[in-house]
Amino acid sequence: MVGWRSLLFVVLIAFIAYNLQTPFSKANLEPSLVGKVAVVTGGSRGIGKGIAIGLGETGATVYVTGRTVSSSSTNTGGPGGVPQAGTLEETCAEVVKAGGKCIAAGVDSGNDEQLREFIDQVVRDHGRIDVLVNNAFSAVSWLPKHAGKPFWEKGADAWDQVNHVGLRSHYLASVFAARHMTTAKSGLIINVGSFGGLNYIFDVAYGIGKAAMDRMAADMAIELATDNVTMISLWPGIVATENIQDGALGGMSERRGLAPGPEFDTAALVQSPLAETPLFVGRAVSAFARDRTKFDFTGKVLLPATMAAGYGVIDERGLRTPPFNSVKFLAAAALKSTLQEQGLFAASTELFKAVKPTANMELFWKKLPDLTVPQFILKLVAGSPNL
Repeated sequence: MVGWRSLLFVVLIAFIAYNLQTPFSKANLEPSLVGKVAVVTGGSRGIGKGIAIGLGETGATVYVTGRTVSSSSTNTGGPGGVPQAGTLEETCAEVVKAGGKCIAAGVDSGNDEQLREFIDQVVRDHGRIDVLVNNAFSAVSWLPKHAGKPFWEKGADAWDQVNHVGLRSHYLASVFAARHMTTAKSGLIINVGSFGGLNYIFDVAYGIGKAAMDRMAADMAIELATDNVTMISLWPGIVATENIQDGALGGMSERRGLAPGPEFDTAALVQSPLAETPLFVGRAVSAFARDRTKFDFTGKVLLPATMAAGYGVIDERGLRTPPFNSVKFLAAAALKSTLQEQGLFAASTELFKAVKPTANMELFWKKLPDLTVPQFILKLVAGSPNL
């Protein structure tokens, strides 16, 4: 009979071996995205803005869509009903500054015909569409305002707010883009998803939508495979977007019922290296778009932080956030006070501005291994009802 020490030794060796090999490598990257055309829906702020800039850094021509085109386009979607920061024109200025080309397109992703005509126009203008990032999401501020209220009281409004410009618009944008990509026998489609597709975060409608986006990527990938088009679902971790930094999580009510998985004070982690910046996500996406082996990952859920570790990506703070399924992430969250005392936990909150980290921060966050746990283990600890 195998003793527990022998079993522990085998598990330890397997764990080390798993972390010594990575499917993501700088050696697989094309030098740039010059000549490539990308569309990022919902690009005026947040993750969409970060992805647009990341693609621009490697020379892509980037179309960013949204309804807030310029400073004269007002909205009241921010915390407390105040206008949200960010416009498409501001994003384009950053993309151009980073080295890319950018077109601000006032497109309502909730309007089917407007979305179809826009993608067709991109192809008419350039003869191609190489990358589609499905990121538009209209419920960013609605969710925190209504957290804690049960689904039977929210009714159909929750579904429409969360999954119209989000799940439904992603499906249709993929339909319209795939018509051109499959003809060209080349392309990449990315759904910006969330760990909420596996574990309860905001509410029922959010979880259903995010789980469906993962399934959308998996099933579309099967039908797209014949035509060499890659499709994935992307799970950013905690992201320090403009809205989050402005306190969008501050008004969240206590979650109802028994929430599965470990609890984190998410708001407390936003100002730390455990929060990804939008540009960090964008640089990981840009690297993946240049990966000659990206089709090997089609249909899968990928974590930007895991990709970044293999590709050697860092954020504008000079740091590399560990993936949330890593020993490093969990240990840093648990030992927050100790890391604060050592000056390792505070990070710059100014987005898209280059900052040089201290030598100790660079050593801890950029160079020490993450010790990532295989993703299937997430299903074992997240309370997934499908197991």
